[in-house]
Amino acid sequence: MNLKNLTELELYFANHFDTVLFPVLADIYQSKGEYDRAKRVCEIGLEHHPHCIDAYYILSQAEMGLGNLSLAEKWMKKVLSHYPSHKSSATRLPMVQEQLERSVATLNSSWKRALAVDPNNQFAKDYLTSKKNKITKKKNTVVNKSSSNKSLKKIKKDLNIENITISPRLATFTLVGVLKGQGLYYQALDILDILAQKGEDKKQIAKERKLIKAEL
Repeated sequence: MNLKNLTELELYFANHFDTVLFPVLADIYQSKGEYDRAKRVCEIGLEHHPHCIDAYYILSQAEMGLGNLSLAEKWMKKVLSHYPSHKSSATRLPMVQEQLERSVATLNSSWKRALAVDPNNQFAKDYLTSKKNKITKKKNTVVNKSSSNKSLKKIKKDLNIENITISPRLATFTLVGVLKGQGLYYQALDILDILAQKGEDKKQIAKERKLIKAEL
């Protein structure tokens, strides 16, 4: 069987719900943006293989694509409870938690873990450095004019989506999928603009823009 052939995988899965290959099919659906199908395949497969870490991660991304951020958080935390060094979960979990407005203590813990798993993670470095800077500023009661101007500039770079401020470091293709799933197409285009400025995959950006404009 060709594991890259969607039709073959679908037919095989339809007749073998207990196959260990179910994450392969789910991942293909996930990559195509068919989050409902990816979720369903994972749910069925996990009934037979409840300890499949890859499936829980794919499920978390499917939930994220559907806009179910709390469930996405739940499944990524489950992955990390069994596999603490799972890089993708460790680095994406705090991004989701920021959008869910989790506590400062929770965010600090998650970003520290992200940095421990991926020492080159710039998002984690930026967040943790920012937190240190805020603590320092609180101790200093004198705020000069130049620092105030810098703060204003930083706020202007943030993107406001339904009263939720999204900073540039949270701009990801996954977030684009979340916004598309909620029908927030213009906001999704704004995130793609940020990704373009960050030098992300040009082909994927172009593909996403084309898909979104087709919905407008």
